[in-house]
Amino acid sequence: MAIIDAHHHLGRGCVFDGWTATEEEIRAAQERNDVSATIVQPWPGALPSIEAAHDAIAELARARPGKVYGMASVNPHLGRDQAAAELRRCVRDLGFVGAKCHTIGHALNPNGEDAKVIFETAQELGVPVMVHIATFGIPFSSPGQLLPLAQRYPELTIVAAHMGAATLSGDVIWIAERHPNVVLETSWAMGPDIAFAVDTLGADRVMVGTDHPTNVAVELTKVRELGLSDAARDMVLGGTAAKVFGLST
Repeated sequence: MAIIDAHHHLGRGCVFDGWTATEEEIRAAQERNDVSATIVQPWPGALPSIEAAHDAIAELARARPGKVYGMASVNPHLGRDQAAAELRRCVRDLGFVGAKCHTIGHALNPNGEDAKVIFETAQELGVPVMVHIATFGIPFSSPGQLLPLAQRYPELTIVAAHMGAATLSGDVIWIAERHPNVVLETSWAMGPDIAFAVDTLGADRVMVGTDHPTNVAVELTKVRELGLSDAARDMVLGGTAAKVFGLST
C-alpha cells in the first residue's frame, strides 16, 4: 500500500514564526521515508501572497506528478468573492484535491459567515475540507465546531486536522462516531488515541499526516507501532487519503 501524507506545507508564512518548508526538504523527506505522495498546502499568512504560494505548489506537483498534490488554503476575511474565486482556480485550473479551513492561522470561526464560502465552494467543487481542530487555536479550533459543520454539510467530507492534538482527541472521535462525513488526520495526536480512533471508527476514517518534513518519520512510526492489522495499518498510511481525496497513487 502506498504511503500518502495527507497534511504538509510548502514555503513560509507570517503566522507561525520560523516554520518553513522547502521543495527540497519535502522531496528528501519523501525519499527517506518511502512516502508515495504528499498533499501540500500553503502556510497560513503565506508570503508573498496566497496566489503565489498556490502557484508554487502547483509547479511542484507538475514537477513531481503523482508524488505531490495541492490543497488550497484561503483567508475569506480578505474577501469572500476572492476566496471563492481562488478555490475554484486551484481545483479547476491547478488540479488541487482539497481545501483548508485554517481556524488558528486565519483567526477563522469555521461556523462563522466568512468561513461558509470555503465549505460551500468546496461542496460545489466536490473536494473535501480539512479543518484545523486542535488545542492550539481554541475556541475556533475546538472539537465542538465540527458538530454544526457535519450537520450543515452532510454530503461534504470534513477532515479534522490533528484530530484534537492529544488533549481533545476523545471529543473528536466521539463526534466522528456520530457523523460519518468526518474523517480524522493524525499529526500531533498520541498513538493510543490514534489506535482508539481506528478501533472506534474503522481504519477507513483515519489518515496519517505529518505537517512538516522534520515530523514525517515520527508520525509514520507512531502508526506503524500501534499493533494494527496489516490491512488497517495500510489504510491509515495511505488507503484512506487515496479514497477521500480521489488519488490514483
